[in-house]
Amino acid sequence: MKHKGWKLTALAVAAVLVGWLGFAQSGAGVAKAETGAVQTGTALNTITVNAGGSVKVDPDIAYVNAAVETKGSAAGEAQKANAEKFAAVEKVLYEQFGLGKQDVQTTGFYVQPEYNYTEKDGRKLTGYTAVHSVRIGYRKLTEIGKLLDALSAAGANRMDGVQFGTEKSDQYERDALKKAMANAEAKANVLAASANRQVKGVINIVQGASAAPPVLFMNEAQAKTMDMAGASSAPTSVQTGQIEISASVTVQYQM
Repeated sequence: MKHKGWKLTALAVAAVLVGWLGFAQSGAGVAKAETGAVQTGTALNTITVNAGGSVKVDPDIAYVNAAVETKGSAAGEAQKANAEKFAAVEKVLYEQFGLGKQDVQTTGFYVQPEYNYTEKDGRKLTGYTAVHSVRIGYRKLTEIGKLLDALSAAGANRMDGVQFGTEKSDQYERDALKKAMANAEAKANVLAASANRQVKGVINIVQGASAAPPVLFMNEAQAKTMDMAGASSAPTSVQTGQIEISASVTVQYQM
Protein backbone atom coordinates (compact mmCIF):
# COMPACT_ATOMS: atom_id res chain seq x y z
CA MET A 1 0.00 0.00 0.00
CA LYS A 2 2.84 2.37 0.79
CA HIS A 3 4.47 1.59 -2.56
CA LYS A 4 1.25 2.21 -4.49
CA GLY A 5 0.62 5.54 -2.71
CA TRP A 6 4.09 6.71 -3.61
CA LYS A 7 3.42 5.88 -7.28
CA LEU A 8 0.20 7.91 -7.29
CA THR A 9 1.93 10.87 -5.67
CA ALA A 10 4.76 10.81 -8.22
CA LEU A 11 2.30 10.68 -11.09
CA ALA A 12 0.38 13.66 -9.72
CA VAL A 13 3.57 15.70 -9.34
CA ALA A 14 4.61 14.81 -12.89
CA ALA A 15 1.22 15.90 -14.24
CA VAL A 16 1.51 19.23 -12.44
CA LEU A 17 5.03 19.75 -13.81
CA VAL A 18 3.93 18.93 -17.36
CA GLY A 19 0.99 21.32 -17.08
CA TRP A 20 3.17 24.12 -15.69
CA LEU A 21 5.75 23.66 -18.43
CA GLY A 22 3.06 23.71 -21.10
CA PHE A 23 1.58 26.90 -19.64
CA ALA A 24 5.00 28.51 -19.42
CA GLN A 25 5.78 27.61 -23.04
CA SER A 26 2.38 28.89 -24.15
CA GLY A 27 2.87 32.16 -22.25
CA ALA A 28 6.30 32.58 -23.73
CA GLY A 29 4.81 32.04 -27.16
CA VAL A 30 2.19 34.74 -26.53
CA ALA A 31 4.80 37.13 -25.19
CA LYS A 32 6.96 36.42 -28.23
CA ALA A 33 4.04 36.98 -30.59
CA GLU A 34 3.11 40.24 -28.88
CA THR A 35 6.71 41.44 -28.97
CA GLY A 36 6.92 40.60 -32.65
CA ALA A 37 3.73 42.60 -33.36
CA VAL A 38 5.17 45.69 -31.71
CA GLN A 39 8.48 45.36 -33.49
CA THR A 40 6.97 44.89 -36.95
CA GLY A 41 4.13 47.48 -36.57
CA THR A 42 4.15 50.47 -38.91
CA ALA A 43 3.56 52.99 -36.10
CA LEU A 44 7.29 53.08 -35.36
CA ASN A 45 8.19 53.56 -39.03
CA THR A 46 5.97 56.46 -40.08
CA ILE A 47 5.94 60.24 -39.97
CA THR A 48 2.88 62.48 -40.43
CA VAL A 49 3.05 66.15 -41.47
CA ASN A 50 0.57 68.93 -42.22
CA ALA A 51 1.35 71.36 -45.03
CA GLY A 52 -0.31 74.04 -47.11
CA GLY A 53 0.15 75.64 -50.50
CA SER A 54 -1.37 78.69 -52.19
CA VAL A 55 -1.44 80.56 -55.48
CA LYS A 56 -2.28 84.21 -56.12
CA VAL A 57 -4.25 84.91 -59.28
CA ASP A 58 -6.12 87.76 -60.91
CA PRO A 59 -9.90 87.51 -60.46
CA ASP A 60 -12.01 87.00 -63.56
CA ILE A 61 -15.48 87.65 -62.12
CA ALA A 62 -17.06 89.98 -59.58
CA TYR A 63 -20.24 89.29 -57.61
CA VAL A 64 -22.11 92.49 -56.78
CA ASN A 65 -24.71 92.33 -54.01
CA ALA A 66 -27.24 95.13 -54.44
CA ALA A 67 -30.78 95.84 -53.29
CA VAL A 68 -33.73 98.12 -53.88
CA GLU A 69 -35.38 99.32 -50.68
CA THR A 70 -38.65 101.28 -50.72
CA LYS A 71 -41.17 102.45 -48.14
CA GLY A 72 -44.91 103.07 -48.15
CA SER A 73 -47.84 103.67 -45.83
CA ALA A 74 -49.29 100.32 -46.90
CA ALA A 75 -47.68 97.02 -47.83
CA GLY A 76 -49.01 97.18 -51.39
CA GLU A 77 -47.73 100.71 -51.83
CA ALA A 78 -44.20 99.77 -50.70
CA GLN A 79 -44.19 96.68 -52.91
CA LYS A 80 -45.43 98.58 -55.98
CA ALA A 81 -42.76 101.25 -55.57
CA ASN A 82 -40.15 98.55 -55.20
CA ALA A 83 -41.28 96.79 -58.37
CA GLU A 84 -41.06 100.04 -60.37
CA LYS A 85 -37.53 100.81 -59.17
CA PHE A 86 -36.39 97.22 -59.66
CA ALA A 87 -37.67 97.27 -63.25
CA ALA A 88 -35.33 100.21 -63.90
CA VAL A 89 -32.46 98.25 -62.33
CA GLU A 90 -33.20 95.27 -64.58
CA LYS A 91 -33.16 97.51 -67.63
CA VAL A 92 -29.67 98.70 -66.70
CA LEU A 93 -28.43 95.16 -66.17
CA TYR A 94 -29.90 93.53 -69.28
CA GLU A 95 -29.91 96.37 -71.81
CA GLN A 96 -27.14 98.76 -70.84
CA PHE A 97 -24.61 96.18 -69.60
CA GLY A 98 -25.79 93.16 -71.59
CA LEU A 99 -25.93 90.64 -68.76
CA GLY A 100 -27.62 87.28 -69.21
CA LYS A 101 -30.48 86.05 -67.03
CA GLN A 102 -28.15 83.44 -65.54
CA ASP A 103 -25.91 86.20 -64.13
CA VAL A 104 -28.62 87.82 -61.98
CA GLN A 105 -30.09 85.96 -59.03
CA THR A 106 -32.61 87.18 -56.46
CA THR A 107 -31.20 86.50 -53.00
CA GLY A 108 -34.03 87.97 -50.95
CA PHE A 109 -37.42 89.65 -51.14
CA TYR A 110 -39.62 90.76 -48.26
CA VAL A 111 -42.21 93.33 -47.21
CA GLN A 112 -42.36 94.04 -43.49
CA PRO A 113 -44.10 96.53 -41.19
CA GLU A 114 -42.16 99.32 -39.47
CA TYR A 115 -43.06 100.46 -35.95
CA ASN A 116 -42.24 103.43 -33.73
CA TYR A 117 -42.07 102.92 -29.96
CA THR A 118 -42.92 105.63 -27.41
CA GLU A 119 -43.80 105.47 -23.71
CA LYS A 120 -47.04 107.31 -24.35
CA ASP A 121 -48.41 105.40 -27.35
CA GLY A 122 -46.42 102.17 -27.13
CA ARG A 123 -45.93 100.44 -30.48
CA LYS A 124 -47.39 102.34 -33.42
CA LEU A 125 -47.32 101.28 -37.07
CA THR A 126 -45.53 103.87 -39.20
CA GLY A 127 -45.50 102.12 -42.58
CA TYR A 128 -43.98 99.27 -44.55
CA THR A 129 -40.59 98.53 -46.07
CA ALA A 130 -40.05 96.40 -49.18
CA VAL A 131 -36.60 95.04 -50.07
CA HIS A 132 -35.54 93.16 -53.21
CA SER A 133 -31.88 92.06 -53.16
CA VAL A 134 -29.92 90.47 -56.00
CA ARG A 135 -26.51 88.94 -56.63
CA ILE A 136 -24.99 89.99 -59.96
CA GLY A 137 -22.11 88.19 -61.67
CA TYR A 138 -20.08 90.55 -63.86
CA ARG A 139 -16.93 89.69 -65.82
CA LYS A 140 -15.82 93.08 -67.18
CA LEU A 141 -13.89 93.98 -64.05
CA THR A 142 -12.61 97.28 -65.42
CA GLU A 143 -16.23 98.49 -65.58
CA ILE A 144 -17.32 97.51 -62.04
CA GLY A 145 -17.33 101.15 -60.95
CA LYS A 146 -19.57 102.10 -63.88
CA LEU A 147 -21.94 99.25 -63.03
CA LEU A 148 -22.22 100.37 -59.40
CA ASP A 149 -22.92 103.97 -60.44
CA ALA A 150 -25.55 102.90 -62.99
CA LEU A 151 -27.28 100.65 -60.46
CA SER A 152 -27.40 103.47 -57.92
CA ALA A 153 -28.78 105.91 -60.48
CA ALA A 154 -31.46 103.39 -61.49
CA GLY A 155 -32.73 102.96 -57.94
CA ALA A 156 -30.54 100.38 -56.22
CA ASN A 157 -30.08 102.25 -52.94
CA ARG A 158 -28.23 99.48 -51.09
CA MET A 159 -24.83 98.11 -52.08
CA ASP A 160 -24.21 95.16 -49.75
CA GLY A 161 -20.76 94.18 -51.01
CA VAL A 162 -18.55 93.10 -53.89
CA GLN A 163 -16.83 89.73 -53.93
CA PHE A 164 -14.09 88.94 -56.42
CA GLY A 165 -13.63 85.37 -57.53
CA THR A 166 -12.55 83.12 -60.35
CA GLU A 167 -14.36 80.68 -62.57
CA LYS A 168 -11.15 78.62 -62.83
CA SER A 169 -11.08 77.67 -59.14
CA ASP A 170 -10.66 73.94 -59.84
CA GLN A 171 -7.55 74.55 -61.93
CA TYR A 172 -6.01 76.90 -59.37
CA GLU A 173 -6.87 74.56 -56.50
CA ARG A 174 -4.92 71.77 -58.22
CA ASP A 175 -1.92 74.11 -58.47
CA ALA A 176 -2.24 74.90 -54.77
CA LEU A 177 -2.43 71.18 -53.93
CA LYS A 178 0.80 70.53 -55.86
CA LYS A 179 2.53 73.18 -53.75
CA ALA A 180 1.06 71.71 -50.57
CA MET A 181 2.37 68.24 -51.42
CA ALA A 182 5.83 69.64 -52.20
CA ASN A 183 5.87 71.44 -48.86
CA ALA A 184 4.74 68.28 -47.07
CA GLU A 185 7.58 66.26 -48.63
CA ALA A 186 10.10 68.95 -47.68
CA LYS A 187 8.90 68.93 -44.07
CA ALA A 188 9.00 65.14 -43.89
CA ASN A 189 12.56 65.03 -45.25
CA VAL A 190 13.74 67.56 -42.66
CA LEU A 191 12.15 65.67 -39.79
CA ALA A 192 13.40 62.30 -41.02
CA ALA A 193 16.95 63.59 -41.48
CA SER A 194 16.89 64.99 -37.95
CA ALA A 195 16.14 61.48 -36.72
CA ASN A 196 18.81 59.90 -38.98
CA ARG A 197 16.12 58.28 -41.10
CA GLN A 198 15.00 58.50 -44.73
CA VAL A 199 11.55 58.96 -46.23
CA LYS A 200 10.66 55.91 -48.32
CA GLY A 201 7.18 56.63 -49.64
CA VAL A 202 3.66 57.92 -49.05
CA ILE A 203 1.23 55.81 -47.03
CA ASN A 204 -1.80 58.05 -46.72
CA ILE A 205 -3.01 61.53 -47.86
CA VAL A 206 -5.92 63.56 -46.48
CA GLN A 207 -6.92 66.76 -48.29
CA GLY A 208 -8.01 69.74 -46.22
CA ALA A 209 -10.56 72.41 -47.11
CA SER A 210 -9.74 75.13 -49.63
CA ALA A 211 -9.83 78.75 -48.46
CA ALA A 212 -12.44 81.16 -49.80
CA PRO A 213 -11.35 84.31 -51.67
CA PRO A 214 -11.46 87.64 -49.82
CA VAL A 215 -14.51 89.90 -49.93
CA LEU A 216 -14.55 93.65 -50.50
CA PHE A 217 -17.41 95.23 -48.54
CA MET A 218 -18.88 98.65 -49.12
CA ASN A 219 -19.86 100.14 -45.80
CA GLU A 220 -23.13 101.94 -45.07
CA ALA A 221 -21.58 105.42 -45.35
CA GLN A 222 -20.25 104.65 -48.84
CA ALA A 223 -23.63 103.30 -49.93
CA LYS A 224 -25.40 106.46 -48.75
CA THR A 225 -22.81 108.63 -50.49
CA MET A 226 -23.41 106.80 -53.77
CA ASP A 227 -27.16 107.11 -53.39
CA MET A 228 -27.02 110.88 -52.80
CA ALA A 229 -24.29 111.68 -55.31
CA GLY A 230 -25.82 109.76 -58.20
CA ALA A 231 -24.33 109.62 -61.67
CA SER A 232 -23.19 113.26 -61.67
CA SER A 233 -20.30 112.65 -59.25
CA ALA A 234 -16.92 111.16 -60.11
CA PRO A 235 -17.18 107.49 -61.13
CA THR A 236 -16.76 104.91 -58.39
CA SER A 237 -13.29 103.36 -58.33
CA VAL A 238 -12.94 99.69 -57.43
CA GLN A 239 -9.59 97.91 -57.13
CA THR A 240 -9.70 94.20 -57.91
CA GLY A 241 -6.27 93.25 -56.57
CA GLN A 242 -5.53 89.52 -56.50
CA ILE A 243 -7.20 86.59 -54.82
CA GLU A 244 -5.36 83.83 -53.00
CA ILE A 245 -6.47 80.23 -53.34
CA SER A 246 -4.99 77.89 -50.77
CA ALA A 247 -5.12 74.18 -50.04
CA SER A 248 -3.84 71.96 -47.25
CA VAL A 249 -2.92 68.30 -46.90
CA THR A 250 -2.02 65.84 -44.16
CA VAL A 251 0.45 63.25 -45.44
CA GLN A 252 1.76 60.12 -43.74
CA TYR A 253 5.11 58.77 -44.95
CA GLN A 254 6.95 55.52 -44.38
CA MET A 255 10.51 55.72 -43.09
